[in-house]
Amino acid sequence: MGPADRLPEVVSGVTLEGVTKRYGDVTAVDDLSLEVADGELLVLLGPSGCGKTTVLRMIAGLEEVTEGEVHIGGRPVNDVPPKDRDVAMVFQSYALYPHMTVARNIESPLLARKMPVETGQAPRRLRPPERRERVAQVAASVGLTELLDRKPAALSGGQRQRVALARAMVARPAAFLMDEPLSNLDAQLRVQTRLELVELHQRLAATFVYVTHDQVEAMTMADRIAVMADGRLQQVGPPQEVYDRPRNLFVADFLGSPPMNTLPGTVRVGAGGPSLTVAGTEVPLPDALAERVPAGTGVVVGVRPEHLTVEPTGELDARVTTVESLGHERLLVCSVDGSRLVVRQASTQAPTPIDTPVRLSIDTARLHLFDPGTGERLA
Repeated sequence: MGPADRLPEVVSGVTLEGVTKRYGDVTAVDDLSLEVADGELLVLLGPSGCGKTTVLRMIAGLEEVTEGEVHIGGRPVNDVPPKDRDVAMVFQSYALYPHMTVARNIESPLLARKMPVETGQAPRRLRPPERRERVAQVAASVGLTELLDRKPAALSGGQRQRVALARAMVARPAAFLMDEPLSNLDAQLRVQTRLELVELHQRLAATFVYVTHDQVEAMTMADRIAVMADGRLQQVGPPQEVYDRPRNLFVADFLGSPPMNTLPGTVRVGAGGPSLTVAGTEVPLPDALAERVPAGTGVVVGVRPEHLTVEPTGELDARVTTVESLGHERLLVCSVDGSRLVVRQASTQAPTPIDTPVRLSIDTARLHLFDPGTGERLA
């Protein structure tokens, strides 16, 4: 990695303090506090309409903040115009100029504003040779050198996406804001571009705030994910931590493909120790879980598909209703006491025919217990 690949050393963290956005009587974002560390790739994850794009637009200055404060690089920016916030936004639609070449598209931010060049000197407009040098550097870093003379109509979707990224990079912003940047790409190209984005982030050591509804993107790209629903922050943390210990039923259901299985249950304590009554049977409950939930408490029991196995000595009676083969794995959809459970199996295991009665064993160490009223995690 050459020195030109790395952005200048700047404080580029983003902090939201009690940020709220209202449109009349509709609250799009409600009292959001979130800190994005210097150089972090944070993914805002949630379903359509949850407020994640509105958060991104408030950071960029494209939406006014109703309440609260936005800080970029340690300075409050609520009253700072978008062009002076030192951020670059990559849109879902790419927003390229169709009449301009790739080189001119990449160069366009350098024409629109003054840039810091010499240490201790005021920002100034870049001279043509300086602009050409920057364009050449970023084009090389994202593999566009051979395409600089083409126009967007002559490019593939993946190439257009890289032009949008290069245009964001050329101004060397403090932070990159990305709104569903891969959603217009086909599946194979999305995987390739996702890897390129992760490598780009590592190379630039810049702050990325990335919006998506795609949990695979979130799990594979993020340093941390912030899960949102109905304008509120549900949970924030490293992807694996959020997957392993979802804070509530929304996060448990939203993160995971297929999502977490849930069943009603009741915590019991008998002569044989603590147990869980679920689907008409008693399942041993680890002491670590039983200590957090009083006996007699009704709960929602959560278990990931990979923590259920088909075994002759399993605790749950089930019947296979559907089998989905995905090549590398197989999903068994089972009916258990009127509930639907999904079991993840390796494709190397012997297949189970549809309408076969089976017994399912639960990895009780990986159980999750939630409050049926609030949906919050109990254990």
